[in-house]
Amino acid sequence: MAAIIEQYNNICNGELSGIKAIFFDLDNTLIPTRTGDTKACRQVSEILQQKYGFTKDEANFSTQNFLKSFRRCPDDCQSSLDIWRQHLWRDSLPPKYKELADTIYGIWLEMRYHYLAIPSEYVKLLQLLRKKYLLALITNGPSNAQWEKVRRLKVQQYFDCLLVSGDLPWEKPNPNIFYATCKYLNVQPENCCMVGDKLESDIKGGNLAGLCATFWLPLSMEEIEVLIHHQPEEHEENKPTYILSNLLDFYKYFNVTNLEGEQQEQLQKYVPEYKCQSNNIVNCRGRFSTPPVEFSTSESDNSSDSI
Repeated sequence: MAAIIEQYNNICNGELSGIKAIFFDLDNTLIPTRTGDTKACRQVSEILQQKYGFTKDEANFSTQNFLKSFRRCPDDCQSSLDIWRQHLWRDSLPPKYKELADTIYGIWLEMRYHYLAIPSEYVKLLQLLRKKYLLALITNGPSNAQWEKVRRLKVQQYFDCLLVSGDLPWEKPNPNIFYATCKYLNVQPENCCMVGDKLESDIKGGNLAGLCATFWLPLSMEEIEVLIHHQPEEHEENKPTYILSNLLDFYKYFNVTNLEGEQQEQLQKYVPEYKCQSNNIVNCRGRFSTPPVEFSTSESDNSSDSI
């Protein structure tokens, strides 16, 4: 896998010296949403067997049924997140256990955010990048569900702006969501790059918006094979500038380290050879009202996106 990625990156490289801002996707890029949710349900299954008397089949059926329903519809605009998820659990449990739905939901929620935590090495990367670049988070999904992740995982402190498609009239790959980010950060698209796991939203959107570069973080080797050998020519806009085997590959492309003392020593195993020239740190501004978009007149597009 590493050799294929290196060969691709050597062929499809771009100029990164003009980058002022880096846009990140959230799910399956910064946080392991898909694997984390799977692990959380496995852990809940164990708890149901050990503490509540479920058989193995009952526990596995209940948690798998919930996970399928949750991924299919993670939010409901007619009710709160808590009420909706309790409803999903109630529908997923055998009749004799339905009264435990609220309790099991609480257990699942705790397990979920344990497994969704941003890896510590990713936190260090973001902290270093933010000394030199403006950082933005652009995520597709329902507003309440995505902002819950931001709050519980304390994501906000690492970014200069955060955009959730559920709050806006467009979602990735619509270029307008990228232009809104550029407008807010006061940068031009050609001075920005995007990193994400989905070719059809993160990479395509970044390319359509005219960003300087797109970084793809594929979830499997099969996805890379499809991109290299089976991607139709008409989907050229889905082609990333670079492929990352891990988010820490960012250290190969961005000069972001110049820490003092003990903190620098702790990070050397991740970034042994780079020096940072900037001590500027931009404060995070949190939620905001999206400014008018002036880069494009693309039509609105904000269809639902599963998480």
